Amino acid sequence: LMNGVGWAPANGWYDLQKWWYVGNTEPIHRLGIPSLNLQDASAGFREYWSENVGTATAWPSLLSMASTWDPVAVRDYAVAVGAEFVGKGANALLGPGLNVQRVAKNGRNFEYLSGEDPKLGAVLGAAYVEGVQSHDLIAVMKHWVLNNQETHRGS
Repeated sequence: LMNGVGWAPANGWYDLQKWWYVGNTEPIHRLGIPSLNLQDASAGFREYWSENVGTATAWPSLLSMASTWDPVAVRDYAVAVGAEFVGKGANALLGPGLNVQRVAKNGRNFEYLSGEDPKLGAVLGAAYVEGVQSHDLIAVMKHWVLNNQETHRGS
């Protein structure tokens, strides 16, 4: 279960192989454990392949959802996002991002459901997870601490 599949060495790093999810595990049939098909979710189902472009919804950013201060709206949003993920075969959604924003120049602030308020992030994060899990889909809270800066990312 701890060995992922779907990524292959390429040019000194790794590339996602065609038609795999961003995170994948092999199923364990003898234990009845299905494969995990994890996909990024900051703005909806992440489309890696040109053949998939235009097949997923471009959802409002999580920061825009945080600005509603409305857990019911966030839950409804997550129910809809979760339905799309299940429809595309994912069983784990890599989100929501919950980092409390402290650096205005962070290029990923739009991905975070907390805005600048940890209490808001806790309330809305719970609503988001409940919405996603209403489809028996795993929600993976991420970037929940110290992801304030993207200097030299990928270098």
